[in-house]
Amino acid sequence: MQCGIFYEAKSQLQVHGYTDADWAGNVSDRISTSGFMFSFGSGVVSWSCKKQPTIALSSTEVEYRGATIVACELVWLQKLLLHLGQLVDAPVVIYCDNISSILLVNNPVYHAKTNHIEVHYHFIREKVLAKEINLIHVSTKD
Repeated sequence: MQCGIFYEAKSQLQVHGYTDADWAGNVSDRISTSGFMFSFGSGVVSWSCKKQPTIALSSTEVEYRGATIVACELVWLQKLLLHLGQLVDAPVVIYCDNISSILLVNNPVYHAKTNHIEVHYHFIREKVLAKEINLIHVSTKD
């Protein structure tokens, strides 16, 4: 007997991620909140909404941090799926509503205005360059 998610997974596993953040959304401390959601087909399998650890200096920075958090979650999900006998062999599409952060992820040259972003947040750039993640723009309205 096969469970529904495994039946769907064997026929065609479609993993999609979504990420968003609010820059300085908390009026008392100006710390941003970022969130993400992953779905397999029409079912949500992982989500989170948390305050970021430090104050971001720009909307690009806060969205870039959020994208890195979602990339880390994707690595965990892929390991879980592999443990369950499922392989995600195509780049996973992650939707983001900030064009500047998408450009920063896709362009690995030095950016003078973003050198304050902590090094560990460049994890997502590595995943995009390895073609494990495809970060795509989605309108804020959507």
